[in-house]
Amino acid sequence: MVLMPPGSAKSVYCSQLFPAWWFSQHPHTAVVAASHTQELADKFGRRVRNLVAEHSLLLGYGLDPTNKAAGRWETDRGGEYFAIGVGGAVAGRRADLGIIDDPVKSREAAESEVERGRVWDWYRDDFYTRLKPGGRIVLIMTRWHEDDLGGRLLAEMDKGGDQWRVLKLPALADSKDDPLNRKVGEALWPEWEDAEALARKRVALGERGFGALFQQDPRPAGTSFFDVERCLVDGQPVDYPNRPDFVFAVVDTATKTGAKHDGTAVSFWAGTEREGVQYPLVCLDWDIAQIEGALLEEWLPSVFTRLEELAVTTKARMGSAGAWIEDKASGMVLLQHAIRREWPARPIDSKMTAVGKDERAISVMGHVSAGQVKLSRYAYDKVTIYKGRSGNHLLMQVFRFQLGVKDQQDDLLDSFCYAIAILLGNREGFA
Repeated sequence: MVLMPPGSAKSVYCSQLFPAWWFSQHPHTAVVAASHTQELADKFGRRVRNLVAEHSLLLGYGLDPTNKAAGRWETDRGGEYFAIGVGGAVAGRRADLGIIDDPVKSREAAESEVERGRVWDWYRDDFYTRLKPGGRIVLIMTRWHEDDLGGRLLAEMDKGGDQWRVLKLPALADSKDDPLNRKVGEALWPEWEDAEALARKRVALGERGFGALFQQDPRPAGTSFFDVERCLVDGQPVDYPNRPDFVFAVVDTATKTGAKHDGTAVSFWAGTEREGVQYPLVCLDWDIAQIEGALLEEWLPSVFTRLEELAVTTKARMGSAGAWIEDKASGMVLLQHAIRREWPARPIDSKMTAVGKDERAISVMGHVSAGQVKLSRYAYDKVTIYKGRSGNHLLMQVFRFQLGVKDQQDDLLDSFCYAIAILLGNREGFA
């Protein structure tokens, strides 16, 4: 398993030079080489083939002139090379060596639970089963996500599964046990990108983004899952949008008070679904408080009053779309209360509420990373007192959230994630 940053020539060494050398040492073997698309796999296959043709005397073998297509060729000593895109059929092939080069093509794909599952199923059911007894696999990748293919294989290794020899080369050395004996902070390839240039990238990408792509650590210790800079423009919150399509609210309720119990959180949003809009989702306002269950019905009208105010302020083209409310516990009572009064309210679909906070955050992370979600100046600057603590609780809950950490304040986080799923995922409220 070769884990290296993008642009560090890992594909040149592992997907082009290495297969050519392999056939010189194992002349009668079969190689199946995969990348995230068939086009890229064929491109690598073409480069290996051309390398063999150019250096056949040095390598000790050449190409079979009767079979030398870019993605499927043979050597004159009985070797076979077959290129395939991730997800493509490998049926009818058996491999002594399998190569997988970057199984996903983008952060958006890596952040998709569906896409990660698709890659995993293909690896487990198709690619892995084509390996001959005693065969080997080389996985070359940049670590985009904790749960990517490399992450799942490393987790299996810890449980006694296949054992991998891992070569991890971060862009900046981060340990005295660096495989290249670099000093901590020394760049991997300073002639290409020195430590100062990488430091600037660290600022631009944020700690989590830089940690994943350049340090091969998709979950740096102590870092937040969401990067607030992605919700700002040039480091600043945005003004209220002018003439969005509509405004809406998302309510996450609780029934008990006390320091150990959750609060009732609401966030207000401007949504725009027209093509070409720069910021399709903007957080306009938020609030959080501990409200006795019996008093929630008295509190609910304030949500719809605030929506009407925001619809006027932003000149929303279709006015208020109403509130989405978590359909559990006291939320069900609020939904019934709103229906009786013919207020526009609907439940957040149970497919979204049934999953855990980590899964919800992961499902909407791609939209935040892509800059599709922004914070208004009002929401960014707002300060309230909650559980005796004064501050901007939206910023504290959302942008300090860490995966896998228990007992975090997360009522506004839930409201934040639901809102993104509702507008940018789908209207039923799940991504």
